[in-house]
Amino acid sequence: MQPVIITTLGEFSIAYGDKIIAEKDRRSKKMWTLLKYLCAFMDRSVTQEELIKVLWSGEEVSNPAGALKTQLHRLRTALDVLGLPDKTELIVSFAGTYAFNSSLEYIIDAAQFEKNYKQSQRTDISEKEQILFAKKAFEMYNGKYLKNSGEESWVIPIRVYYHSIFLRAVHKLTDALFRHKHYNELINICRRALLIENTDQNIHTLLIKALAALGDRDAVKTHYKYVINILYNELGVNPSAELKELYKETIDADTGTGDSIKTIQQKLKEDSSETENGAFFCELEVFKNIYRLKMRDAQRSGQKVQICLITVKDATGDESPSAKIIDEMKRLHDCVSNSLRKSDTFARYSLLQYVLMLSSACDDTAKMVVNRIANCYKSKSTDFSLGIDFKYVIST
Repeated sequence: MQPVIITTLGEFSIAYGDKIIAEKDRRSKKMWTLLKYLCAFMDRSVTQEELIKVLWSGEEVSNPAGALKTQLHRLRTALDVLGLPDKTELIVSFAGTYAFNSSLEYIIDAAQFEKNYKQSQRTDISEKEQILFAKKAFEMYNGKYLKNSGEESWVIPIRVYYHSIFLRAVHKLTDALFRHKHYNELINICRRALLIENTDQNIHTLLIKALAALGDRDAVKTHYKYVINILYNELGVNPSAELKELYKETIDADTGTGDSIKTIQQKLKEDSSETENGAFFCELEVFKNIYRLKMRDAQRSGQKVQICLITVKDATGDESPSAKIIDEMKRLHDCVSNSLRKSDTFARYSLLQYVLMLSSACDDTAKMVVNRIANCYKSKSTDFSLGIDFKYVIST
């Protein structure tokens, strides 16, 4: 008899031979929940009371035992399309409990995935063999465990467990590839991993390192901007020190010894697709270099450089809760950009702060700019418990 193949990582499905029933068929939600739950706890029998609690938690059901029997009948009917020999039942019951038929053979992707990962952790095999097992585990992970099951409480701990294994497998694999300078393979694996988990700074960092090692500076800059957008505007967290340092090294090394004057001019030219109507917005490392240059010029000309720091705060003066950061910082970005002149420069300094450099340095100018930004932000903000705090200084 052929094995029953169960897929739980990503899209859920059950197959036998060339017959398959998949979640995309859009069958009854409760019926699918019943099947998934029995699959998740295949190593034991599940009581009637436990299934009722899972399927009708918080719902008023006059006859829950009868409703469960109806769902089981529908499930068994749906599973008939698999065509198991001799009318073998996939789901069996005994003394008020239910389980997958233990007389059948099963291949479950999550179990195979976990097995490959554990093999990659063995210390009695070579590093090459460890990496092969880690790669097998990586390739098997097609998405989060039962990804279409929403936030059902029984799914979450299992999903977190398998996802943590996936990340550990990725880290082991990518660290080894980087050490052995297999940069192209590393880039491909990082990009595929980021399609599943785009918030892991370690994966982003290794991808940027590999791109830099291959000399693809433009790709480094593009990916860094992508990462910063995710960290600030989706997660509400600061980039790691290592990530910032990587970008700084890329900026510092962004030269070509054989470049012609026209090539250099093209590199220096601002990308018209990124040009904003307002002030010049740049990465913090670029901002630092511009500031240092301005300070050198100020020492020669006697002019002064004005720096302003804007911080989003709540009504009590504390930093705003992370849930509000994304929208508020986007609004503040627009207000700053539109309130400054094109000759002014600003950058994201931290999760809740923007730093500004004004081209004309005097107290009156600073006060005028502050008022303009404050009025703009007040008119656009939808959360009146938040405000902005200004600190500015004239550097000499």
